[in-house]
Amino acid sequence: MLIRLIALLLVFEAFPCMGTERPKGPAEKPLFTWDLLWTGYWYKSISRAENGFPGPEDIFPGGTFYNLGDLGVTLPRQDISFRLLATDKRVLPLSDEDTKAGFNPGFGIYHHSSSSRLLLGVQSVYGLPARINHIWLRSVPFMEYRSPSSQDFKTEPAAQDSGEAYLYLGLPPKILPGFNAFASAALDKDLNPAFGTGIGLDKNSMELEIEGFYTRRVLPPRKVTTWFSAAPPLPERDFDIYALGMIFDSPHAAFAADWAWSKTFAWGRGVYGNFALRLGNKPWRFSLAGDGAGDRFAGRDGSTDSAGFRLAAKGEYFWTGSGYLRFMGIFRSPAPGKAFEQGSLSVYFRPSAPTAAAGKNAFPVRFSRASAEFSRDARTPGKTASTLDALLGFNSGPLSTVFSCCLSSLSCLDENERTPPLFQGRVFETFQSFKVSGELGWKPLNKSFCAFNLSSKLSYTIRAEKDPLWELSFNTSVKPGTWGRLSLNIAATDLPEKWNYTLSWRLAKP
Repeated sequence: MLIRLIALLLVFEAFPCMGTERPKGPAEKPLFTWDLLWTGYWYKSISRAENGFPGPEDIFPGGTFYNLGDLGVTLPRQDISFRLLATDKRVLPLSDEDTKAGFNPGFGIYHHSSSSRLLLGVQSVYGLPARINHIWLRSVPFMEYRSPSSQDFKTEPAAQDSGEAYLYLGLPPKILPGFNAFASAALDKDLNPAFGTGIGLDKNSMELEIEGFYTRRVLPPRKVTTWFSAAPPLPERDFDIYALGMIFDSPHAAFAADWAWSKTFAWGRGVYGNFALRLGNKPWRFSLAGDGAGDRFAGRDGSTDSAGFRLAAKGEYFWTGSGYLRFMGIFRSPAPGKAFEQGSLSVYFRPSAPTAAAGKNAFPVRFSRASAEFSRDARTPGKTASTLDALLGFNSGPLSTVFSCCLSSLSCLDENERTPPLFQGRVFETFQSFKVSGELGWKPLNKSFCAFNLSSKLSYTIRAEKDPLWELSFNTSVKPGTWGRLSLNIAATDLPEKWNYTLSWRLAKP
């Protein structure tokens, strides 16, 4: 009897499909994984010679050649990854007088669960330090444009960029669930420090974050290049900037604000502030944002962007299936309490995509999107520039078309009126230009060719007191799989006199 029982157990061991299969344990993770990214482009601008197009010997020399290599190695068991990144940008053939040349290596160590990192190289800045730098070159600080403070490698640095060391230490979420904190420090090549810190609370889908930032540096002397320059010459001077930011976010309401104080020797003290408010979620959402700066405020890098005040409002409506409607207005004045000098009003609409059942009986041509924007600029005394842009898009199977137009005019006042408000009646209107464009794109629906895209665009511009301008461009891209993409763009900015082409590539091992 015992021998029969042992034999029966051996049979079940040899043929597990005859009984209940044993539960499998978790798969063994590899010791490390790695990924590689290689991307770049080649850009060249060509002017047509009098005797025709240039020969092959003139097409390639003098172009801009850019390459990026990004290698990452991850240790899953330790939640740590190492990153090697290098960018190179230069003009070929090589020259010692190349102002675009720049080779920038970078090395980083990341701890993913806490977002901690140590970086050495040229970097981009995000969050509060970025929002207080070049304030008028950035978009209006709505809630969706705000992000936590951090830094990461810059994928296409300019020749004048320089590397720095950056350390970010975050609190792992397992230590205190619902609570996070961080501290960061950066040091550039001139040993100028920058410090940041912040705390956050997360409970019941509500988040509260408070951040602080400080940096100190010595600014180089500023010289005047022209006799009538508005910026005065300044000596080498000390510069300090302090900043404080707060963000409260919940599903149906959100509020954020930043304040920054700058102190610059031989220039003065200045202040900058911004705010953002969001009410509602879906289907309706309303947003309000604004910012203002004094005439002595200097940004994070010490640059003076002049005084100003900006106010913006936005209303949005969301449909199921990606439908979207947005109304937005943006206005700017020289200072709080003064008349607006710049302004724009815009509307954007995108219908919901048809479902699979509705798509079978739908009309073959489908409206895809539309937008319109009207803007005015009255910063030049006695003259106001107006621009009207409109866009309309359609889809028909694998084909997509976009039609757009832009009308520009200049309004002038009486000679005695030198400071016109934004929407005051004008004495006469002068036509400047009218541009109309048409774009056609083709993306085959066949899955075997879905990675192939082809598009072309033709534009015609009527200009006051100038010859009409034709523009033509062709773009094609091939994406054989998840590992790569190759694209070519050929454009004539002044047909047939001026041409340029861009060959770009991307190879990745995910």
